[in-house]
Amino acid sequence: MYSGSYEMPNCNACKKEIRPSELSESFMCPKCKDRLIWRCEECKGVSRKYSCGNCGYSDNKAGMT
Repeated sequence: MYSGSYEMPNCNACKKEIRPSELSESFMCPKCKDRLIWRCEECKGVSRKYSCGNCGYSDNKAGMT
């Protein structure tokens, strides 16, 4: 059994911690390809806007919720 700790990622849009049981998504920034972007199940479902903390890229196709 693994006894180490693991830091849970936070949603880029709402900043909430993403739990292992969620249907979240992660992908590299489409512009700089240097930052991993996470979105929780809720933000992914409502297409909540996200932005890259590295280059400032913002998803203009996402909803305005």
